[in-house]
Amino acid sequence: MDGVLADFFGAFSNYCGVNHWKELEHEDLMQKIDSIKGTDFFAKIPKTWCCDELIEFVSNISGGYSILSSPLEGDEDNCAHWKKVWIEEKLLLKPDEIFIKRDKGGLAQYQGKPNVLIDDRPHNIEDWQNNGGKAIRFQANEDPIDVVKDALKEIF
Repeated sequence: MDGVLADFFGAFSNYCGVNHWKELEHEDLMQKIDSIKGTDFFAKIPKTWCCDELIEFVSNISGGYSILSSPLEGDEDNCAHWKKVWIEEKLLLKPDEIFIKRDKGGLAQYQGKPNVLIDDRPHNIEDWQNNGGKAIRFQANEDPIDVVKDALKEIF
């Protein structure tokens, strides 16, 4: 969800008062991350430029979609709540299911079939594929939407 549908990195950079979150020293970064714990930060993140188009395309080609998103470490319950609020308030086409969990690879074969993950983090892609799923690496602030569309056309 974050980095694909929700512009977490843009929102977090704005929150931190920098152009890019990587400008922060490690200690400052950790302080800023800690400061959003227990808040509704995740409900206020804007959609990425491609969010609606991506969901519509995925739904049309596959017959539906689910959301799998990692919670912020140390703020799991609060983060999950506000991510679900974000989904309810921001998405026009609602997902079939919502999963908020750290171990994404465990759902690669959910319901006994290989599932497709669209994610911005390389370790999630690798874990998903190692567990028998198909994965597409996509980061909305760097990649054109055709990265996803072309890969899904090959899968489906």
